[in-house]
Amino acid sequence: MWYWIVMGILIAAIVGVILFTIIKMMKEKQDYNDFERRYNRRLDDYDDDDYDDDDCDDDDYEPRRQPVRRVEDRRPTPRRAVEQPVQKRRWKIILEDVDQQGQYSFIFYDSLGIGRISASSDYDKFLSLPEDLRVSKVHCAIVRSGDKLYLRDEGSKNHTYLNGTQINRPVVIQKEDVITVGETRLEVVKILRETR
Repeated sequence: MWYWIVMGILIAAIVGVILFTIIKMMKEKQDYNDFERRYNRRLDDYDDDDYDDDDCDDDDYEPRRQPVRRVEDRRPTPRRAVEQPVQKRRWKIILEDVDQQGQYSFIFYDSLGIGRISASSDYDKFLSLPEDLRVSKVHCAIVRSGDKLYLRDEGSKNHTYLNGTQINRPVVIQKEDVITVGETRLEVVKILRETR
């Protein structure tokens, strides 16, 4: 008799844990989707004081508009004017290992990967941390979006933390933030944008 009561309680507990986990995952997915919608609509709501702008000029960052054409000017636009590539600005980030006192400096356009492997073609640059066995092969990434840099977890086993808080969605990073991957703590020493 007691056996069936204990088994019933055990099965109810397991089902409860599974349901709780599913609901939590669905909530996190919804939060991430809400973030993406808000982020895509309101990218410019961030304060520019988050970055060290000593060497950067952000005044000319808006995309240029094409002039309005008059009715009599219906000639086709020259091909070379249409195909001019948009020049991306490079980023420079300096990270310092808080415990080992080593510094890492990277210049990239779109993304910097961080992980245990030596390199990945998915990123412009890659910071390899092979000594830290708690770091996943590809743990997280620093990615450009608009005129800000974001820290994004890449599905790591031991999670990514920014200033001690686990991140579940891309989060803006700024000078003096501490990124924790595995047992390694990396402080953002400097973030610079290339001037045109």
